[in-house]
Amino acid sequence: MENSQRHKTAVIVGTLTKITNYPKLRIYLNNASPYWQAVYWDRGQTYRRSLKTSHKADAYEQAKKFYEQLIISKYQQSAHLKNHNIFAFNLTPKVKASFTFKFIAQQWISLKEGKWSDAHLIEVDRLVRRNLYPFIANKQISKITKADLLKLLQKIEARGAYTQANRLLNLIRQIWQYAILIDACKNDITIGLSAALHTHTVKHQNAIDIKELPDLMRAISTYDKENDLITRYALQLVALTFVRKNEMVLAKWDEFDLEKAIWKIPAARMKMRVEHTVPLSKQVINILACIKKAYPSNNLVFNKGNPNKTLSENALIHGLYRLGYKHKMSVHGFRAVASTILNEHGFRADVIERQLAHAEGNQVRRAYNRAQYLDERIEMMTWWGDYLEENGLKS
Repeated sequence: MENSQRHKTAVIVGTLTKITNYPKLRIYLNNASPYWQAVYWDRGQTYRRSLKTSHKADAYEQAKKFYEQLIISKYQQSAHLKNHNIFAFNLTPKVKASFTFKFIAQQWISLKEGKWSDAHLIEVDRLVRRNLYPFIANKQISKITKADLLKLLQKIEARGAYTQANRLLNLIRQIWQYAILIDACKNDITIGLSAALHTHTVKHQNAIDIKELPDLMRAISTYDKENDLITRYALQLVALTFVRKNEMVLAKWDEFDLEKAIWKIPAARMKMRVEHTVPLSKQVINILACIKKAYPSNNLVFNKGNPNKTLSENALIHGLYRLGYKHKMSVHGFRAVASTILNEHGFRADVIERQLAHAEGNQVRRAYNRAQYLDERIEMMTWWGDYLEENGLKS
């Protein structure tokens, strides 16, 4: 059968390529995408991933990472991995004989590159570097003791960072599980450590009551810190689009189609690594025009005169502090406020959740939802822009 007559997702004849030393792993091209695809078969199940590259050599290497991430997530004991090659690191005998904590941690973090957003990856790397490396970076992981880890975590708690200590313990636990899988150590010394730490309580992000929203929007519209008009625009756009902070401040002009009133945020910047579409209300488009005029750039939208340097990661929360909303409102709080109001005004929960870019647990339902609800979301975001304008927004 000719390629033109076959289903678009079928393998293009002649492109299916085996990956040396990786059983049942292949890469291929199809007519539905310009990118190479990876496919792996295991115990009656098929796993696929778009490799987001049109270069075969890049696809070849990325397919190995896909395999490693998949296998490590599927199997939790080293005995289960005896028939799987999870290494592509070409380790020398000298390195194999001395697995330091830093080496293992860096390899574990590298395996998360295709699964985590860039912002989350950077944050985890920062936490590990600042809090763990100064004490155990160069220690052989098999020689680190439970007492070593407890002492380290208690130092963090001693400065009042209880939530961070618990978060770091969770990261350490995952690093140790990985170390066991690759035979860098034999025992999980993290077991039981949580009992010695303060109870971890989840603190929800601060958000105002919906009756306070008009006052907040009026306050933002009068934000006039010298040479910092861009922060006002960014806060207004966060309120109008209720995207996450990093999704907003790292936005680039080429992501926007102002004629179609659509903003497509790349998967690499999304928490769940899936491209996200944001319908743009007339209020958003007006503010973007103001930004373009005041801060001209062909690259970053939110710059302060330097088109290649974006706002600091704390610019928006500090802007809220200056307006008197410290401990009252967070940047993330705009998402909670929008969700509450939209639900109360009868918009469907599925549509709201899709616009919030929350992950759908069911894979089939998630794939369906990606392509659905756009008309309803356009209607909803248009209503939301008008609602904010009626409640204090001035673009």
